[in-house]
Amino acid sequence: MPINEILITQEVLNNTLKREVFPEIKTFSQPKTGKVRTVYDVSSYQLIMIASDNLSTHDRVHKRQVYGKGENLNAISSYYFEKTKHIIPNHFIESLAPNTWLVQKAEPILVEMVFRKYITGSAWDSYVKNNGTKQGMVFCGVNLEPGYVKNGRLEKVIFTPTAKGQVKDFEITEFWGLNPEKDDPQINQDIIWKNYKLFGLRKSKDLDILIEAGFGLYDFIHSDLESKEHLLADTKWEFGYLPDGTIALIDECVTPDSSRFWSSKNYRFNSERNEFTIVQEDKQPFRDYIESLGLDKSKDRIPEHWMDSEVLKEGVIRYCNMRESITGMQIEITKQPRKEVILESLAREGYLI
Repeated sequence: MPINEILITQEVLNNTLKREVFPEIKTFSQPKTGKVRTVYDVSSYQLIMIASDNLSTHDRVHKRQVYGKGENLNAISSYYFEKTKHIIPNHFIESLAPNTWLVQKAEPILVEMVFRKYITGSAWDSYVKNNGTKQGMVFCGVNLEPGYVKNGRLEKVIFTPTAKGQVKDFEITEFWGLNPEKDDPQINQDIIWKNYKLFGLRKSKDLDILIEAGFGLYDFIHSDLESKEHLLADTKWEFGYLPDGTIALIDECVTPDSSRFWSSKNYRFNSERNEFTIVQEDKQPFRDYIESLGLDKSKDRIPEHWMDSEVLKEGVIRYCNMRESITGMQIEITKQPRKEVILESLAREGYLI
């Protein structure tokens, strides 16, 4: 059942896990930090990954966090890691504590495997910009016919990859003339095949394995979500090589941060606007809030007051309810400090100094 909104008090909203390094954890090398996670090297073949409650939009990390975000997203990923092992192996071993995974090490492949079943987001923006509604267009190597409307369902799932990194990270002719600081530039299958070693692939044919797995994952998860009254508009996956050379799904799997989730009950065509109306069940409302204030165009760091408590609370409720709807398990609302809970669990498992 939906989360009891009365429980989401100001004290709870403030009980979040910021991204930081816990020096108490025994490691073999310096921990690595990203926008959201901190990764600890704890053995020859294993890592501990701690997902903070950090919120990032427009390539910036906000100063306030979203209560339970790390735990909820980990729970959704864990659920789909378990459900999709028959399609492709993954790096997940077990959950050690809230927000905290034990995973296998993997050598990442530098391609974000983006799959779409609906035309929205950057695909729709490019479609409109290039007059695709009347003439059609090629997007990431995929032919899109004319006549689609915003948020409309595509004839089939399409693969529209991006490079994982900045333009300057890839010495390839296809990126000549692009802004070297541009993040995650759009690419296509031909670019990957031609430069497969630069994208971290050991064999060019390994891309075929990734693409086949991606379509299989999308079909399976979209069907699962549709049975729970959600639509998977698009998503992205990351893959890598495990220590034994096996290609595996890594990072996360279909969360509100890496995917667009829409309510299937509210998905309908609006003839006046000539588009499909949607109710978003993912991170997009946070992005929309920032854009509504015009702050996405600011070059300055987004200050704390730009993400107010009511917006955060709506996000907490949205993430909690998506977790419950997908996994059948609701988060436990607690005022016990997140860091304290995690360290207590890791101490019992023998991972602390």
